[in-house]
Amino acid sequence: MSPAYALCALFALAPLACAVELKPVSVYRSGYAAGTEIVSVQASSLRVVVSNSEQGQVDVLALDPAAGLQRLARHRLLDPGVGEITSVAFHPSADVFAVAVRDSDGQKNGRVEFRAAADGELLKRVVIGVWPDSLAFSPNGDFVVVANEGEGYVRAGQGFRSAEGSISLIDLRQGLAQARHSLIALPDLAGVEGATQDADKRLLEREIDGVELKVPFGTSPEHIEPEYVAFSPDGKRAYVSLQENNAMAVVDVLQGKLDKVFGLGVVRHAADLVEDGQYAPRAELIALREPDGISVSPDGRYLLTADEGDTDPKASKTKAGFPVGGGRTVSVFDAMSGTLLGDTGSQLDDMAAAAGVYPDARSPNKGSEPEGVVAFDAFGRHLAVASLERADALALIDLTEPSQPRVLQVLGAGAGAGTGKLAPEGLAHVEHEGRHFLISALEKSGNVALFELVE
Repeated sequence: MSPAYALCALFALAPLACAVELKPVSVYRSGYAAGTEIVSVQASSLRVVVSNSEQGQVDVLALDPAAGLQRLARHRLLDPGVGEITSVAFHPSADVFAVAVRDSDGQKNGRVEFRAAADGELLKRVVIGVWPDSLAFSPNGDFVVVANEGEGYVRAGQGFRSAEGSISLIDLRQGLAQARHSLIALPDLAGVEGATQDADKRLLEREIDGVELKVPFGTSPEHIEPEYVAFSPDGKRAYVSLQENNAMAVVDVLQGKLDKVFGLGVVRHAADLVEDGQYAPRAELIALREPDGISVSPDGRYLLTADEGDTDPKASKTKAGFPVGGGRTVSVFDAMSGTLLGDTGSQLDDMAAAAGVYPDARSPNKGSEPEGVVAFDAFGRHLAVASLERADALALIDLTEPSQPRVLQVLGAGAGAGTGKLAPEGLAHVEHEGRHFLISALEKSGNVALFELVE
């Protein structure tokens, strides 16, 4: 009996719900000690671009279904200590990738660099907002949207200040040479139902003058930190997670403006909140979702969030009556209305424990910590895969019933899973001749893992 079927039997899932599973294929060993964060795949060529934030480099890989991932090129884009590559995305069809680069000064504007995949040549540089994080191409390559997190804080008298978070829209319809940038400002989120409010008493852990400090934050644009970008399949809308604010921004791409912002509410489910060497979900977790990665289903109907969490205080130190940060879930929303349909409850941690990779040391904090998520259709099924950063694992989720997403499998991302030495971060899916592959960047090992979904 395969591990996936064994877990299905353990949790008494219907046979049909367990007819697919993830299997490891290979690991690309980059030679880096760490820092491999974001992956993006070009389906038409089966090329993969991988960023390394610590080295200021990007690797271009070939995905060979028979031989795994093999390096085609390595491009040094930044000298050490001069800014940071925060994200990378492959153009859907051209020999071009885009990288988001934050300035060494966290109060200054960042940039997007468009480069040739073959030789790394700089083709175009576009100045954008402050401290960019995620970026993505629209499905046809006409637009790029960037989440400008504005995360850097500096002292201001007795307090602190930060640049405003924003969203950048780059219009490429006239070609790279004529790329046009517009900055989309974000509104104050006071009164947005389901979003973090001042009364929630949340704190941010930020490095200021080389010291980690707890910083209070509120609802103003200065305190909004856009995190991750995902497009609708038709390219007309871009969704941007506002992680610390527990909200989602929706951009009308063709109109070049913010359409709306909606709050993401709280989760309630059983959880293990005590570090004691065992998995015992005896407490009720009440938590703001605070998603990092997001994804839109191929039919455009559903928006998925990986509810990682990023605010303090931690679960073990939160006062009664206040929510903690991080839902430990993958949630499903109606993509048009923003209505919550369902979430995975305690299943991610339950299945991680059953697979032997649950990180008990993280119980008082954010558990397995879902980082990224990608939705796709395969074998006539609506599915998703989430990366569980602290469990060093991937979770396979069935979305047949969006109001009740079911975790089918949790699989370690490689040797040492569950030790905290892999940390799957970026995640991508690609289909080739009826075969489905998942690619995950392992931030702490510096490697990239390849999996195949099989029936």
